[in-house]
Amino acid sequence: MKNYILLSAFSILSIACNNDDKDSKPKHPSLQEKYTINEIGVYPEGIDYDSKNEKFLYGSMYKGTVYSLSPKGEVKSFATSSKLVLPTGLFTDEVRNRLIVANADLGISQKSTEGSAGSVATVAIFNLDTGALIKEIDLKNFTPGAGSCPNDIAVDSNGIIYVTDSFSPVIYKIDNNYTASVFLNNALFEPAAGAFGLNGIVFHPDGYLLAAKSDTAKIFKIPLSNPQNSTEVTGMQFASPDGLELDKDNNLVVVENGLGLGKSYTFKSTDNWASASKVSETNIGKDEFPTTAALASDGNVYVINSKLGKLLGGDQSQSTFVIQKIK
Repeated sequence: MKNYILLSAFSILSIACNNDDKDSKPKHPSLQEKYTINEIGVYPEGIDYDSKNEKFLYGSMYKGTVYSLSPKGEVKSFATSSKLVLPTGLFTDEVRNRLIVANADLGISQKSTEGSAGSVATVAIFNLDTGALIKEIDLKNFTPGAGSCPNDIAVDSNGIIYVTDSFSPVIYKIDNNYTASVFLNNALFEPAAGAFGLNGIVFHPDGYLLAAKSDTAKIFKIPLSNPQNSTEVTGMQFASPDGLELDKDNNLVVVENGLGLGKSYTFKSTDNWASASKVSETNIGKDEFPTTAALASDGNVYVINSKLGKLLGGDQSQSTFVIQKIK
């Protein structure tokens, strides 16, 4: 009888402990298949998911502001500064509690002035919890005689920031003291006249960058230890690649914007990204003008539809924009 009582007590304790363990596991919110943003003139381009605070963050190319969107669809203004003209790529660095935003001027923002296109090249660092401005780093001095358009951001395992430039054949590097330099200047990345060159970029945990070049529809592998030894990833087909994202399996999601067909593609590699093959594709729509993607805490990838074709054509009146899960 005593053994039975002891065994029963042990069983109850074990169940309680197991329940405590289960309850202690992080719980991610339920995300919707699609979110519709209802606000005139937002024209979002860059997006990322803050898995620490469980929300999407996206930048408005027209309003020069970063917004947050909760899992329930609540939109709030999150971060801005007087120098934030046209936010492009966003990166949520949860490890270091910072939001990193690339900033340019294409002459289409409400903060643009006459002749200002190509004159702005900065990276803004904001507190990921509060949106407070921490630091702004000027990159324009690296391309004094050429146009500049900082576009997308990657962060390596040591916290070093890498930024593509769509108007110059350059990838910038910003160290942990926020000192900027040119990480790579390579003729492979020279854009065609009047076109966007380098665009999306991601850091692969095996120690290299993957970067998209829009005008030639190519993806490049860039070793951190020897960046001049950059090579094209073969076996991939699309037009006008924009944003890149690694999914939960480290497959590469490529977003083709509205200068192409407006699709997203997922690729896998079995040879460390010397080559790749297509896993799937999602037709989003040319007029939707998808630009970038974000891996959310639920393990799914979401793409933002910018409607950017309208803004580039001088129309600031678009009032609905969509964030959607890709299949």
